[in-house]
Formats: sequence, structure tokens, C-alpha cells
Amino acid sequence: MFNDAMKAIESRAKRFGPMRDANAYAKVRGACNDTAEIWLRIDGGKIRKGSFMTDGCGYSKHCCNKAIELAEGMRPEEAEAMTQAQVLEASGPIPEDHQHCALLAADTIKLAIAHFYNPPEKQTLSQWLKRILKK
Repeated sequence: MFNDAMKAIESRAKRFGPMRDANAYAKVRGACNDTAEIWLRIDGGKIRKGSFMTDGCGYSKHCCNKAIELAEGMRPEEAEAMTQAQVLEASGPIPEDHQHCALLAADTIKLAIAHFYNPPEKQTLSQWLKRILKK
């Protein structure tokens, strides 16, 4: 059962959805088969904002939201060191059988930052967004 903090995230989800001005992106499938996508805007050596989508449960949404909240304002190198434990601590109580959601969120942030430094394909941002948004 969701706690009050998770219910609030579910109803607001201000970070939910693709970000058009992102310059970092990753999509990761977790051990539970949930998929998380994270978009980041990195500018001036800092993560300025982020957004996410997931086909996972409310805990996946909550953990992705919290991971982005933690990352915003950090230098990419700091966010690359984010751990499952940090996401869990920021998320509040998460049942043991859903704690893997925090690992999925942290891993997706790390991969997005890795893609920022070493893009998987050389293409324009417009081409990249069309591909990931399937438009």
C-alpha cells in the first residue's frame, strides 16, 4: 500500500513525461522487467532538470522522481555516483520487495550521464528526440 508521500507523487508527477530540451537520455530495463527512461538537461556543469517515464509500479515512479530530485543541481560526476541506498533514503519507506526500484532509478541516471559524455550515436538532438519519442 502506498504511503502519503507516494500518493502525492502519483497525483502530481511534475517530472513525469519526456523532456524536449534534454541533452542526456537513457532507457534501462530492471531485474523485475520494469523499464525506466530518464531525460536530463545538463548545462553549465550542472544537472538543471530532469524527467522520467516508466511502465513500472508506483514505487518505480516514486524512486525515479526522487532520483531526479536528488540529481538536480548536482554536477554530473556527483550524480554518476548515486547509489540505490541514497535513492531509498530519499524515498522514505519502501517495502523490501520493491527496493530494486531504487536501483533501477539510480542506474538509469548513471547511464543518461554516460550517454551525455559518450552519445550512443552521432545525431542531431532533433533526430534523437524523434527516435526516442517515436514520432
